[in-house]
Amino acid sequence: MNVKDCPLLTVEKIEKDLVTYLSSIGNIFTVFDQQDSGCISYVVQAAEQNWFVKYSESREAIGHMKNAEAIHREVAHPQMPKLLNAFTTDLGFAIVYEWVDGEVLGTPAFPGKEGRNQPESPHFRFRQLPLSKVIAALNTVYDVHVYLERKGYVAVDFYDGGMIYDFDRDELHLCDFDCYTKGPFVLEMDRLYGSSRFMAPEEFVRGSQIDHLTNVYTMGAAAFVFLSDEGGRELRDWRASEALYHVARKAASPERSERYGSVHAFYSAWLEAQN
Repeated sequence: MNVKDCPLLTVEKIEKDLVTYLSSIGNIFTVFDQQDSGCISYVVQAAEQNWFVKYSESREAIGHMKNAEAIHREVAHPQMPKLLNAFTTDLGFAIVYEWVDGEVLGTPAFPGKEGRNQPESPHFRFRQLPLSKVIAALNTVYDVHVYLERKGYVAVDFYDGGMIYDFDRDELHLCDFDCYTKGPFVLEMDRLYGSSRFMAPEEFVRGSQIDHLTNVYTMGAAAFVFLSDEGGRELRDWRASEALYHVARKAASPERSERYGSVHAFYSAWLEAQN
């Protein structure tokens, strides 16, 4: 079967259950079913290549997936896996992404702080890389979010579970944009989705505005997650240069008015501090 003829690229609806369908066109060799999002994902080998199929029958999860579909129809970045197709089943909804090699840095297989600190976990192994490689990966995170900011998007639920790192090629891709939102919005729940390690104070307060300043905090927090001991925010915990520390500290200020005015401004300062 030629890649262009793979049914996953053109199917619009299937009448049978998803596993039966995927098995009929290829080989399912990995299943991700431990996520708390209500989704199950399958890695399928068909037409001599791998495909990533994300599926749910949960109304809330389907809503998030359709939001991701809309985002991917509008944006394209080399470090964001391409959305190739979307289709329905009798009970649910599926989206097909291109496959990218690598390991998810935040995975249910190594839960919590204890799991992240296990030597075999992708998160731990990533943090043990030379500083230059960790900083280069963070540069990719920031470059993608500058691009999304320019497109008018606010990042929601960004954390290491959306980071795929290829340890052989030292290449990072970002995935899982299900909750990203066009434009600022007012928080209508008591706590926004996400990992507290990456979240700004306003993400825990109903009625707060969630916007580009929130994302500035998230980007600074990401630097502390990967470049400081146990995520500490003091200079003594920091493993990179003092110049980079001060940029990350300003970005992750609890006071919105003290942060950089945009992700772009933060990333510019971050790059300057590397020189």
